[in-house]
Amino acid sequence: MRKIVVLLVVLLRSVGLSSAQDKAAVQAQASGPFHPGSPIVFTLKLNEPLPKGAHFDLRISPVSANQEISLGPGQAVDDKQTEFRVAGTLPEGALPGDWHISVIWLFLPGSGWTSNQIAPNDLRFKVEGKPYAIPTKAEVTVAR
Repeated sequence: MRKIVVLLVVLLRSVGLSSAQDKAAVQAQASGPFHPGSPIVFTLKLNEPLPKGAHFDLRISPVSANQEISLGPGQAVDDKQTEFRVAGTLPEGALPGDWHISVIWLFLPGSGWTSNQIAPNDLRFKVEGKPYAIPTKAEVTVAR
């Protein structure tokens, strides 16, 4: 019984350690603030090498709304396939305020669609611009 308890403790600790290292570290190469229509560049460091033939799609979005912008897979900057440079341009209508990495989709070799995600760190950055109202409610009736 004691051996089982020790084995469980070792397993739980190893799971805890591996879950602490399962996020991709993402950082903006400039501190911002960024502006609509301007370029934005990120460095992404994976905890494991990207498998041969796999790719990812990094997407950013304002925190206050879902204006998801795909920046694509980026370019590997090391031979180990663990560090990437991801660049894109904010749209002219980019909502001002706090933005974040909304999702990093992981496409394994040969897949056309995926639900696999790479968990990023909680990177936030500012986009400055002219605020505008976004519709959030509608009254709908049946037309006769």
